[in-house]
Amino acid sequence: MKAIERDEAVRLCLEGERLSPAERERLAAERLRELVAYVREHSAYYQKAYREVGEDFRLSDLPPVTKKELMADYGAWVTDPRVTEEGVRDYVRSDEALEKLYLGKYTALTTSGTTGKPMPMVRDACHNTIHSAMIQTRLLREVDPDLMNPVRHRIASIIILDPSVSSYSGFLKMQRANPGYEKNTLAIALTEDIDEIVEKLNRFQPDLITGYPSILAVIGKAGQEGRLRIQPQAIACSAETLTEKVYHTLRGAFGCPVLNNYCSTEGGEAAMSCSGGKLHVNEDWVIIEPVDKDGRPVPEGSWSEGVYVTDLTNYVQPIIRYYMEDKVRIRGEACPCGSTLPVMEIRGREAGTIEIGGKVLFSSLFEQALEHVPGVLAVQIAQKSERRFHIRLVPSSEGEREKAAEEVKERVLGLFEKSGVRSVEVTVVPERPRPNKRGGKVKFFVKELEEG
Repeated sequence: MKAIERDEAVRLCLEGERLSPAERERLAAERLRELVAYVREHSAYYQKAYREVGEDFRLSDLPPVTKKELMADYGAWVTDPRVTEEGVRDYVRSDEALEKLYLGKYTALTTSGTTGKPMPMVRDACHNTIHSAMIQTRLLREVDPDLMNPVRHRIASIIILDPSVSSYSGFLKMQRANPGYEKNTLAIALTEDIDEIVEKLNRFQPDLITGYPSILAVIGKAGQEGRLRIQPQAIACSAETLTEKVYHTLRGAFGCPVLNNYCSTEGGEAAMSCSGGKLHVNEDWVIIEPVDKDGRPVPEGSWSEGVYVTDLTNYVQPIIRYYMEDKVRIRGEACPCGSTLPVMEIRGREAGTIEIGGKVLFSSLFEQALEHVPGVLAVQIAQKSERRFHIRLVPSSEGEREKAAEEVKERVLGLFEKSGVRSVEVTVVPERPRPNKRGGKVKFFVKELEEG
């Protein structure tokens, strides 16, 4: 199995960003060939899948895969026969996950399960070393590289307190790796009342705050209002879409770098933010292919219906052209930060469909309509019955709440009417968007159908 030292990974990450796009494309193609050669020899699943693929192949010649397909043949998918689905699940649920590596050599975790049953994922040392080097050289370039070290800094994470979720398991492992410095770390349940979260942060005075953009939007609002009195050196977001509104709210409230990491349990760190808040694809290590609903490439600058993700670093549980429902747009234009890595925008995953009176409406239509409402940082639509909906939002300020709520309600009702749907009850309720109980992410549209 492929091995790499930390210093070598750092060097390659630094060099990769200085290459031209054409040079990076050739480098990624070489790494893909090396990975495919390995999986052809060690993965029964890929041996069968690539049976008709010649030696002189292009990326598009490799058949895409889905979560359902891979999970149906988990044992054949992985390249180490000792790795089993139940073995990983048992490990993740056990106390030993915080003490030692799975099978003595792998990290293991599960996906959030927001789109179905959580999938167990195993990562080898190659993946972990390279992705850690990308975080150091690309995500943390604006800040003290030791900012994530609890020996020197105070770190607060607002997350779901479930050890099987990667964000919290990572937090617990950080604590275990630094005994005696537990007082420098604070995990806060993102389901707590905002006043309690603000009080805890004011007492703790963190140097670094990590969390999902949906809860950080609420934190930024509290900072603007003067209720949250902290001076963090950086704020790090992941898992959800970080909108420009929330980015500028956090920058304005705390005056520190806002770090954004587009990552997944399956593919790792695919894109990271620059000093201007733009996401840059780590295309030398993670290949992102924006595709339409039929799996065909979309033109540069166009929004996709999904993506194929290829992680060129994981040799034990290979992710090659793995389909995800993230809607992205990649631009080839130059970024003011100077990086030549491509800029990517993301809208997240399709939240679902709204069914009323035989009509089916895509929730993405509503998401686009509410994307730029003045005074709104975050919004969630909850379907309580066929024709009754609740809207939860985070306003830029309490003074803007009433006006913003009316604008959101008017746009939602207008979109229903335009779609030929009438007699719909829409109510803006006084609560913030609710996170998913399993992974903690906030979905734009949720079904909360009540009996009767």
